[in-house]
Amino acid sequence: MKVLRYPIFGITCCFVSGIVVDFYTKPDTTVLFIALAISFVLFCVCYGYSNRHFIQQNYFGLSVYLLSFLCGSCTHHLHYAPNQQKHYSHYLPHHGHYPIRGMLSERLKTRTAFEKYLFKVSEIDQQKANGTLLLYVSKSIVLPKPVIGSEILLYDAVAALPKNSNPFQFNYADYMAKRNVFHQIYLNQDNFIVTGHSNTITSRIATYRDRLLKGFVKHHFKPETQHIINALVLGQRQDMDSQTVSAYADAGAAHILAISGLHIALLYGILFFLTKPLKRIKNGKTLQLLIPIVLLWFYALLTGFSASVVRSVTMLSFLNLGLFLNRSANSYQGILVSLLLLVVLKPNFVFDVGFQLSYMAVFAIISLQTVFQKIRLPKNPIARYFIGIVFVSFAAQIGVLPLCLFYFHQIPLLFIVSNLVVLPMTTVILTFGILLTILNFIPGSLVLFLGKVLSFLIETMNSYIGWIASFRSLTLRDLPFNLGLLLALYLLLITLLFWSQKRNPIRLMGLLSTLILFQVTYWLTLYRTRNTDELVVFQQQHTLITIKNHNHLAVYSNDSLIDTNRNLKCYRSGLFYPKIQYLPLRNTFFYNGRKILIVDRDGIYDAIQKPDIVILINHPKINLDRLIGIVQPKLIIADGTNYKSDITRWEVSCRKTKIPFYATGKKGFFSIASIN
Repeated sequence: MKVLRYPIFGITCCFVSGIVVDFYTKPDTTVLFIALAISFVLFCVCYGYSNRHFIQQNYFGLSVYLLSFLCGSCTHHLHYAPNQQKHYSHYLPHHGHYPIRGMLSERLKTRTAFEKYLFKVSEIDQQKANGTLLLYVSKSIVLPKPVIGSEILLYDAVAALPKNSNPFQFNYADYMAKRNVFHQIYLNQDNFIVTGHSNTITSRIATYRDRLLKGFVKHHFKPETQHIINALVLGQRQDMDSQTVSAYADAGAAHILAISGLHIALLYGILFFLTKPLKRIKNGKTLQLLIPIVLLWFYALLTGFSASVVRSVTMLSFLNLGLFLNRSANSYQGILVSLLLLVVLKPNFVFDVGFQLSYMAVFAIISLQTVFQKIRLPKNPIARYFIGIVFVSFAAQIGVLPLCLFYFHQIPLLFIVSNLVVLPMTTVILTFGILLTILNFIPGSLVLFLGKVLSFLIETMNSYIGWIASFRSLTLRDLPFNLGLLLALYLLLITLLFWSQKRNPIRLMGLLSTLILFQVTYWLTLYRTRNTDELVVFQQQHTLITIKNHNHLAVYSNDSLIDTNRNLKCYRSGLFYPKIQYLPLRNTFFYNGRKILIVDRDGIYDAIQKPDIVILINHPKINLDRLIGIVQPKLIIADGTNYKSDITRWEVSCRKTKIPFYATGKKGFFSIASIN
């Protein structure tokens, strides 16, 4: 692969590695910047010595990579919000409610009963501050339009974002932390006032975008159709229903629902075609390059500079600049420069799943082009077009396969079948959608006719996707996969590509070595998982307790539908599917030498027993002070079947007696693990 030969590849990888290391290790600021200063001096010394030699020495390259690594760490350290002196977290009072002033900056994906917004803090407890909170707004509350840019003063207390409720599930707190959001707050009818509206660029863009979307009201589209238009044309997918998203994901076409490199490439293709006549005039080729790129950046501005649009437009700008310069190396270098530029400006892009998927897909498509070029294609342009779709879909899927397994734990086997139809339709739908966005403000029957055509196309595409997704057996789900397997699989795919490009004994040995490495990683993961015993109390509406012993999982529950429980399925998948046994709940358990007592609704327990742990389920009618005095447990756990009022009262009792109390409703699942 040519990309590995370019210095920009090593510099980018080291810079990204520095960001990741800083995020997870949180080094001391002084130590980090001293290390940066030392590495810079070392770089200067190595640079001076290297100028005296015609052949460059290895130590100079190593000094460059070390400097890149520490630059990445320092860049993330400076962008990490809590490290900033005025961050609101440094001014949070220890108890009670306090005034918080700020502005609504972005609307997120909605929930059943709440709208979600990013709330930029400007003042907290009468002190100037900055930072971002996650704000929940009840749908019964009507905020003045436009909502984005609304300045609000509320009186409440912030709370830490909850971690994943159950094992091996999506950790929303970790996801938001990678967006520099660490706390949440709720807006109620009586705890806020709207103090004004900020006339910023963001709020103006949001206003214009809302006007454009209102132009579609005259067509009376179905909600599902309107949501597809919002997502495809202006990148607004907050109202997209979960069933539609799930169907597209199962069909292997989830990338259609978010403005990505695919949509930007289609737009660029349309603009490039429309600017073809400019080639006849002086500097026409330059204009043909610049005009589409400038219009794409204007489009990115209109969508609110969402992460997916910014990375796609940046990547395409550098990629086409490289092609315009007509150098074979510039395809790789253009992408790497765009990646480096984005992570310098916003280091947290590194943790964005869409960012990772986009760049891995593009790298895979470009890398596999050499293989595709060896295929003898038919002369028929239609056949060549559809073969190109198959190649792009297959190459992109190969590039993102490890990431899809790691994040989503599923593989849609019909992705080529769905993309063969959906990609051409998306081109037409996107063209019609943008055209209608402009023409909606012109009265006339032609606009309404085009709206009916657009509605028919979207409904046809949705029906086709629904049909593909109905073959549920052709979507491999709940596949166990971890970080070690992710890295091992990428190494295997890279060496496979090396070997396919030039088949020689050395590359074959490399391929076989990475294949063995992948197998060893899998067996080590399996060995470590099966040799870890664990007790888990789940957070859900029906009591669920599991005890894992080697490769055996005992499931204790009185739920008649426990075998279909989603939380249990995720847990089994994360444990690489141990043997399972379903058992009814009982009053006592033993785990790793600890006696566990369960007290249920009846509140009956044996006073003679001296358990180590007491688990309270189904809001038992007990006097906890009396129970503590009789059985004297070392830990008390309350699962998700208890009332909040009971949990508050029990917390007070445990605090008085200095006994640890764990409520799964507040802290998520409870687990005790031991390694054999």
